[in-house]
Amino acid sequence: MNKPIRKRLSTEARCTQLLDVTRELILEHGLNSFTMELLARKAGVSNPLVYKYFSTRLVLLQSLLQREFDFFYGSLLTRLNQTDDFVAVVHIFVSINFDQESNGKILPILLNLADVAKVLGTVGPKAQNKVGNILVDSIMKAYGVTRKQARVMAKIASGTSIAAAENFSVVGGNREQTIDSAVQFILGGLETFKR
Repeated sequence: MNKPIRKRLSTEARCTQLLDVTRELILEHGLNSFTMELLARKAGVSNPLVYKYFSTRLVLLQSLLQREFDFFYGSLLTRLNQTDDFVAVVHIFVSINFDQESNGKILPILLNLADVAKVLGTVGPKAQNKVGNILVDSIMKAYGVTRKQARVMAKIASGTSIAAAENFSVVGGNREQTIDSAVQFILGGLETFKR
């Protein structure tokens, strides 16, 4: 029997492959079980090749976090910038909290590791502030309130959204229906707060 011919990947493609496999392994087996050797085996490459691309486990995890963070916040900002509808903005934010609470999300896992998260430096908080300011600006526009009032309203809405997402992750149910219910609850609360 002939061995299958292995195809050489470009540097970018190999890096992407290793990051993709890392993500799969962490989500499937947990972060504590993840090793560079396991990555090499699962990716079908040698240990030295893995270390050629990522000198340490920390560098690998930081690279994965940077990639996932850039993708998440890039797509989030795109979605938010595509709508002026306040209800749609609230729905996007509630959906994000449900996404972050659900299983299968690598970003919260990596962000909880201080040594890994430091790769983001000030970029992480700046991105979060930028996204938060979009919500605050939307509240100001929708309800004609001051920035200070809008920040309080955003905090209350965010707390409600996070609580709904945490509850859903435990209880389950119809995801879209629960998100819609949370959005309606938040909108009702914001309306009351405005008075």
